[in-house]
Amino acid sequence: MRKVWEVVKIVLVLAIVGGGAFWGLNHVLHPAPATTTTTTTKKKAAKTPKKSAKKKTTIAHKKAINLVAVGDSLTEGVGDEAEGGYVGQIKQTLTKKQKLTVSATNAGKSGDRSDQILARINESKTLQTKIANADVLTVTVGGNDLLQTLEGSVTSNNTTKNDATVTKAQNTYAQKLTKLFDKLKSLNANASIFVFSIYNPIYVNFPNVTAISQYVDQWNHQTETTLASYPHAYFMDINSVMSHGQYKTAAQIKQLEKSSTNTDLTKITNSKALGTALTTESKDNDLISNSDNFHPNKRGYHVFTTKLYQTMMAHDAWLIKK
Repeated sequence: MRKVWEVVKIVLVLAIVGGGAFWGLNHVLHPAPATTTTTTTKKKAAKTPKKSAKKKTTIAHKKAINLVAVGDSLTEGVGDEAEGGYVGQIKQTLTKKQKLTVSATNAGKSGDRSDQILARINESKTLQTKIANADVLTVTVGGNDLLQTLEGSVTSNNTTKNDATVTKAQNTYAQKLTKLFDKLKSLNANASIFVFSIYNPIYVNFPNVTAISQYVDQWNHQTETTLASYPHAYFMDINSVMSHGQYKTAAQIKQLEKSSTNTDLTKITNSKALGTALTTESKDNDLISNSDNFHPNKRGYHVFTTKLYQTMMAHDAWLIKK
């Protein structure tokens, strides 16, 4: 029988608007007619100079773009095989709303940590070429790094030790993340990069297990901080929305916490015990697939897609034709 964290892996993957501007034509002011004041004195009316009409300017947009998505199972689209997760959905959205021809490459692989994503890029000349030709790069990263860190720690009730373990691993994660982003930028310095946060998939069932939410926040802060060093790189926070699901207001969250037991994950030592705990809580997150309790379902990936589309349109250098 597997240990608790091997099971928690199944339920705890923390996956982890521009347009052209047009100038109007200014109206032309005609000179006023001359005015006679007396028969002996005539004042010349001052002519109002005509203002030069401004030239119409337009911002040319691309008609076709290349989008390359790299990352883990959240990029692969596990949980939404029908539409291919956010990658398939954003392609449809850009095609419909921006009338773009979108070539999308999905290079997501379930289970990959940051260093494994980098290794796959380094090993594939084909993927390197696709990245080099991309207008947009999207990334999901960090969930599996955190899982690896928590393995063996979530079953410990030594909070001080767990905090120290996560902090130490966070520094290592920052170094790996820097190598990954450096690689992407070395292959394509001009592409816009959009990176998703991770989230806590078991929050709805265990809202009172605050340590996991704390570590997720800590991990996301590291990703956002590292990403801030790169131009045209944007962090997209979907943590709260995905973790809370249908529990949206402060009152709903408070009631959720009140109605949940103070389950101690350190006492769950096998899959049967975890299954029993989940059954006891019996709460579904309507954004997460019931088949595995951690990947987004179709509705969940819509959250990813909406956030991605909004961020892309707010930072639309990728859309401007050079």
